[in-house]
Amino acid sequence: MIQGRRQQRSGQQRSHRGQRRSVALQEAFTLIELIVVIAIIAILAALLLPALGRAKGKAHDTKCISNLKQLGVALTLWADEHDGRLPSAERRPTTPIDPTNVQPRIVDLLADSVGGVRKVFQCPKDLFDWFAVEGSSYEWNYAANNKPLEQPGVNGGIPITAERARLMYDYENFHSGGTNGVKNVLYGDGHVQPLR
Repeated sequence: MIQGRRQQRSGQQRSHRGQRRSVALQEAFTLIELIVVIAIIAILAALLLPALGRAKGKAHDTKCISNLKQLGVALTLWADEHDGRLPSAERRPTTPIDPTNVQPRIVDLLADSVGGVRKVFQCPKDLFDWFAVEGSSYEWNYAANNKPLEQPGVNGGIPITAERARLMYDYENFHSGGTNGVKNVLYGDGHVQPLR
């Protein structure tokens, strides 16, 4: 009688294990199903990655424009403290225009006006290391040296007003657009727009 109960229990356990296996087999994915899911994920990733790359590029463009606008405010502060005149700085500090009369770097002149944050002078798309070499990704317009902010230059005898005067701009065509890219330009009135 005891043996009969043991056999009955072991038979129940075997059938119970068999049910677990069949349920587990029914709930598992086949290899083909897994491959199909992975392929769908890969296709979605391939569709999304270019869009994410473009969004990142636009964010870098926006950061550059923001940096130039902050530098426009810094130039206005400088002019307010110096009788309405712009600073005198080198266009490219490593290659001065007049080696006998080297001007300071624009980054050094405006450092106090930007709170000492030199990252404002770095364009996120500066892949040519202008920031590392010159201290700024933005070139200063040497022709505007010590000129009044309201009228920073003359072109062919015609005065250049602040809204048309290009004061600072990218050293290279860092940004996408146009045939060979575009430069962001800071104008004397503080607005920034791409130069195509």
